[in-house]
Amino acid sequence: MKQSLYAILIVMQLATVGLSQADDASEKIRTGTRYKNTLAVFREPELFPPATNNSDAYRLLVTATFYHPVIIRIQNNGTHHVLHAKWLSGQVGYDWGTFQSEKTRNLTQKEWRRLNQLLNRASFWTTPYEQVKPQPNEKGEMTVCLDGVDWFLEGSARGTYHVVDRYCPDEGAFKAVGMYMVKLARRNIGLRLK
Repeated sequence: MKQSLYAILIVMQLATVGLSQADDASEKIRTGTRYKNTLAVFREPELFPPATNNSDAYRLLVTATFYHPVIIRIQNNGTHHVLHAKWLSGQVGYDWGTFQSEKTRNLTQKEWRRLNQLLNRASFWTTPYEQVKPQPNEKGEMTVCLDGVDWFLEGSARGTYHVVDRYCPDEGAFKAVGMYMVKLARRNIGLRLK
């Protein structure tokens, strides 16, 4: 009997440790002053630790040089899925401005499942925080993105937290996640929806 109780306690302790994991880069970002200040300007809550054990949330910060800074947060609390889109008054390349407005809407189960499919296809939870710096081609040339869009995607699910940051992401699985979140927000922020 004692051995069974000890085994249960050990499993419970290990489960508790597993329920609060964040990789080093994500944790450094999440606890940083710049991140906290950005959340304050947008009037946004922290995603991690989650308010309840059964809630998942994903948040995309879109910063395009000549457009309003935008945050899109999608939360799942069991069977209820809600999207919150917020934007500031300024332009990213100049002055971000102040909180301007927000829009909230419920998502369908189908929309929530599609988001999760795209996140899985993009390997969001295992994608490194930063992108590998591009190397010059055989001629020594490099493609550089000027006045582009920064995509900062964070997630909190099943007791874990992760962040991926990409500047001018290539067409592909990661960009598809961001474009889908923008499409769900139904807010024209100057990004082309393909």
